Amino acid sequence: MSGRSFGLADAEAFRSTARVFVDQAGRMEPGIAGGPSFGLMKEAADGRAFADARGQHEAVCAFLDCLKRVAGQGATPETFTFVAKCAEYDRYLDEKVVEFRANPRGDWLAAAVKSEDNAVIAKVVDEIAAHLRSFSEPAQAYQSLVDYTQARIRALMPPEIAGMRQEANISLIFPFLEKALPVEGDVAEFGCFRGILSVKLAWMLKALGANKHYYTFDTFHGFEIDDPAGGALGIGAFRDDAFDAFGFLTKWSRILPLTPVKGDATKTCAQLQGPLSFVWLDLDMGVLMDPVLRTIWSKCGPDTIIGIDDVGRPETPTVAPWLDKLLACGAVELVFDSDRIAPNTFIRFVKKKGDLPPV
Repeated sequence: MSGRSFGLADAEAFRSTARVFVDQAGRMEPGIAGGPSFGLMKEAADGRAFADARGQHEAVCAFLDCLKRVAGQGATPETFTFVAKCAEYDRYLDEKVVEFRANPRGDWLAAAVKSEDNAVIAKVVDEIAAHLRSFSEPAQAYQSLVDYTQARIRALMPPEIAGMRQEANISLIFPFLEKALPVEGDVAEFGCFRGILSVKLAWMLKALGANKHYYTFDTFHGFEIDDPAGGALGIGAFRDDAFDAFGFLTKWSRILPLTPVKGDATKTCAQLQGPLSFVWLDLDMGVLMDPVLRTIWSKCGPDTIIGIDDVGRPETPTVAPWLDKLLACGAVELVFDSDRIAPNTFIRFVKKKGDLPPV
């Protein structure tokens, strides 16, 4: 971007930046849609050519207006990093406006840019646009979820709890638990191992004022069967008697809305009485997940979020075929595939769509 009035040095690059804005706006709450500035960004994203100097100047000013508008918006988990960076870039541009004694940004559309060094101002704008284009990359979507979750943990959880190491990827799980908060029903986790994730998510529910109870299921002495497909897991895997996870969770249940349930989850899951808003399945074998899901199916509504771990992990070869069957017959619909934004994270979130296939 250059000139006394902004011009487009690279129209295709500007279109890429515009596409990022349009894409991110669709994920934001309440978003930045509406108004002439966002309208111009949509036109640019759709391939409109800004041929004359005036049109190019208006396009760049629309970009800067959208930047400021994003900086003042609330963020979803998916757009958390994007909004934070927009705020950072917007402040940086304001600093350069002061440093180079430019006229107020609000006057740029009508009166062009007047500063002690317009070339530097234009370079700053160009660098901001280039940085924002990186948010079209899948890795940025993953980083946004990580940043969002960590910010929520810092705000809601004491460091001594946050510092406990859990096995599952809480950065990918918590945003979807939070999405399930408006849905009626409790939360159920199947396959909690040491229970660290259970404690953290139950703590977050309490801190957020959610009227929900967290039920966590495990044998608490490892697997009772071998993987029927010959996977790496067998009888006794994930056994940690020295830790005493059931005792650990029982102590936490005195101050948290948390109930540990000991035994074979394919049978103990029948103890659940009310509706479920969020389900986390981490049983590592399709032969275990299937009877659990069938038992709790009537307690899941169309908005219940069902998370499944270890989909496609080499050590758990039966999980992906089991889920693929449910997707193929229309029993569930895919909400989120973590491997599309961060390879080898193996998490899927689905929602109930139809009927389960016959056993």
